Amino acid sequence: MSMKLNAAEMPWMQSTAVLALFTAMPEASLRFVGGCVRNALWGEPVGDVDLACQLEPKAVITALDAASIRFVPTGIDHGTVTAVIDGTPYEITSLRRDVETDGRRATVAYTTDWAEDAQRRDLTINALYADVSGQIFDPTGQGLEDLSARKFRFVGQADERVREDYLRILRFFRFLAWYGGQEKVDAASLKACREHKAGVKSLSVERIWMEMKKLLSAPNPVRACHIMLTNGVLETVFPEANNVDGLEALVKLETREGIEPDPLLRVMAMSARDSLQIALLTKRLKMSKAESTRLRDWANDGAQLSTDMAERDKLAAIYTSGKPVIFDRARLRAAGDADPIQSVRWMGLARLASEWDIPTFPVTGKDLTQAGLPKGPAMGKALKALEALWVRSGFTTEKPQLLAALKFMGY
Repeated sequence: MSMKLNAAEMPWMQSTAVLALFTAMPEASLRFVGGCVRNALWGEPVGDVDLACQLEPKAVITALDAASIRFVPTGIDHGTVTAVIDGTPYEITSLRRDVETDGRRATVAYTTDWAEDAQRRDLTINALYADVSGQIFDPTGQGLEDLSARKFRFVGQADERVREDYLRILRFFRFLAWYGGQEKVDAASLKACREHKAGVKSLSVERIWMEMKKLLSAPNPVRACHIMLTNGVLETVFPEANNVDGLEALVKLETREGIEPDPLLRVMAMSARDSLQIALLTKRLKMSKAESTRLRDWANDGAQLSTDMAERDKLAAIYTSGKPVIFDRARLRAAGDADPIQSVRWMGLARLASEWDIPTFPVTGKDLTQAGLPKGPAMGKALKALEALWVRSGFTTEKPQLLAALKFMGY
């Protein structure tokens, strides 16, 4: 693999903002590091541009200030200063070496030695650096080789790297999900993940969910999840959601139908539609309100669905349960149905749920007041009864007919 990137072909390396950062720092003291270098060498899209610097944080701030570059001391306790240029953040982290670690956080000391900084990084493919000209630096001596072979290996002793930070277990599988092919997984790295899987429980649940959500957003995370399952990691992280066969079926549907990966739908595919278990999962991982609502509504829905339902009944289910719930249930049924014709029909129900414009119930409390009904529980019951009548009619009965039906209902 080439030891140099063609900077002229890498817009992220030659942007005005990036060049301003390199100009602000002493010559040769700043390098690109990690994901941007890794992905550029692989020909993958480059997202965040992270940088490593020989200057300590206070000196980084002084240099940015002198260059009139706005900065935010986002992680200054850990050596990171975020420069902000034209609204885009660039993390600049001072070279560090670990002094003490406890599996969750580390006490660090600053260094000017690129090799020392590389030794505290997680994977060899993430310990690659590049200067502004595109020259690649591989302090571990294994990063480029592993990158070429798509080999995911911890820097140095795998056991030590994992015990320093148990989050590296999840990162290992996340990179495997996103970038791994069918190559053999590094035995020492996998052994370290397996033997220290219990350490993941010491991490904050927010970080666990963030990593798993990233993993489940990969185009095809099935192999990574299978390996996690067979090594006891998936059960440790997702005891309520470890049906990898369900995930595989959904990924096949996504491939067939051209569906974008949806990590929450994939969680559903890996779970039983059990209200209690899903409630435990969403609460334990402290999911957002929107995420929790979507999963719980799916688990709690009682609508009886089939592909041979009358159109009116399908619309009634969508109206009653909500578009997202029926959409999710139908897609999962499409993934799980071995009959290709039935699978296509389930996808039809999902499209109907997605595309149908739900009508507005035409009767309001004000209408009932004008019809002579007093406010209170009776009015609420009358509204619900009329709405049920309207739904059964296929949403076709209009307001005058609904109000006329009141007297036949005893109101």
